[in-house]
Amino acid sequence: MGPNGSDARISFWSHCLTGGAVAMALALVPHLASADETGESFWTPGSFGSLAATPSQPGFSLSSTWYHTSTTAGSEVARARAIRIGRLEASVAESVNAISVSPEDLAMITPSYTFATPVLGGQAAFALTATYGRKRTIDDLTFTTPVLVGPFAVTRSRFDTISDTVTGFGDLSPQFSLRWNTGVHNVMTYLTGNIPVGIYDRTRLSNIGIGHGALDGGAGHLSQRADRV
Repeated sequence: MGPNGSDARISFWSHCLTGGAVAMALALVPHLASADETGESFWTPGSFGSLAATPSQPGFSLSSTWYHTSTTAGSEVARARAIRIGRLEASVAESVNAISVSPEDLAMITPSYTFATPVLGGQAAFALTATYGRKRTIDDLTFTTPVLVGPFAVTRSRFDTISDTVTGFGDLSPQFSLRWNTGVHNVMTYLTGNIPVGIYDRTRLSNIGIGHGALDGGAGHLSQRADRV
């Protein structure tokens, strides 16, 4: 490898270190932690594919995704949800056996723009994901309460089914990324967040939004090597 190749490698790895430093700085900045509400995740599985670090074609692009999931949860989650929506007192002595089922269908559309002019020696891109969908939550609960009948201790059981369905828009998710490439090496760093404009109500079982803002950053590396015959 000649001087030009050596200089290119040095420049590439210096930009990688810059991107890594940016991601680390974002991760170390003190911030308030806020748990995802009602079981809605800030991250959608599959947001980054295996080739996420590879360069993109400059200009505008548009992608769409149909996302279906059906999650189940046990007694502790169902009990917490019943307390949150006011169907059960937090201090009650009842034990709860339950199952919560939440099928969800979301349509996501992501317009993005990749800049042709390099930024810090890498390829910059901006994207914004919007979501529309439907979620239905069904909780089947069995409450068991200890009671005294004279000198005897017995239990009394009651059954309840709680269901809730919501249809509408979810939160907006902006994302900014930088990608560097040299030879078989691809490195990226990103900053993404959540804008809480979607349907959310803490007194409901079903929500599409998470009810609060969020901010996250990270980095990734991909090395592509051709197979030898």
